[in-house]
Amino acid sequence: MPELSVPVARALVRHGLRPVLHPQVPVAVQRAWLEMNAQAQPLPPGSHVLRRSPGGVPARRVSVGPRVPSRVMLYLHGGGYVVGSSRAYLSWTAHLARAAHATVYSLDYRRAPEHPYPAALDDARAAWCALSADTPADTPMVLAGDSAGGGLALSVALEQASSGGRRPDALVLVSPWLDPLRAWPYEPIYHRDPVLRTAWLTRCAGRYAGGADREELAPACFADLSGLPTTIVQNGTDDILAPQGAAFAERAREFGVTVEHTEYPDLWHDFQVLAGRLPAADEALHDLAKSLDAALPR
Repeated sequence: MPELSVPVARALVRHGLRPVLHPQVPVAVQRAWLEMNAQAQPLPPGSHVLRRSPGGVPARRVSVGPRVPSRVMLYLHGGGYVVGSSRAYLSWTAHLARAAHATVYSLDYRRAPEHPYPAALDDARAAWCALSADTPADTPMVLAGDSAGGGLALSVALEQASSGGRRPDALVLVSPWLDPLRAWPYEPIYHRDPVLRTAWLTRCAGRYAGGADREELAPACFADLSGLPTTIVQNGTDDILAPQGAAFAERAREFGVTVEHTEYPDLWHDFQVLAGRLPAADEALHDLAKSLDAALPR
């Protein structure tokens, strides 16, 4: 498929994705559109996809190439805890598997509004514990997620650190949504992000939260972060959630966590999922893979 320039990709997501991610569009329509649109995203040659259910949670096991990858990654997709799926994220997780030399388990955790908090967290925890039990101690394990999935990944990593469970060897947060119940005072960045709007995020947060309070849903802002492994955070400078990524990176460093936070100029929320079509996304993926190589034991 032809490569996309940044202006063309920006126009495509602004006019093709943003109108669907609107609080007045039914959730079922949003989910169906995302899965249908995902079919236009290419998979790397040699991709292998199998259905699995770590911890009893449906997932897609994604790897690329003939060799058995040397790392295991649990991936938690974005979508405001309401939309998104392993199918909608198949192209991205396949490109991630190839670049990171990993077997990626892309989890279909339960979504709101049918299953509010803590259903998604319970599923992510169950899958991580099951994969941990099945993975040899000398095989590196990575916990990763984007947007809402980034918030889930952080929550699971903190739970493992405090409970004495198996800590991830690295944590990857792509455009993470780390404070769902945060108020939205005006910031100029809101007009630059071609994907997200605060009204949709507010609606998603309400559907997800149930009776939980901000402290429960935002450990990035309130918890002791000292037990986290090396953490890789990526945002675009036009990402509506970039301030949350930057605030988390600063706070985590205060707890002594090694954090690599990269902001990519003039790029938006979750631009990385266009890997394979957008050269800027391929560059970010390459950077992520290099950081993992540096962080993980050989």
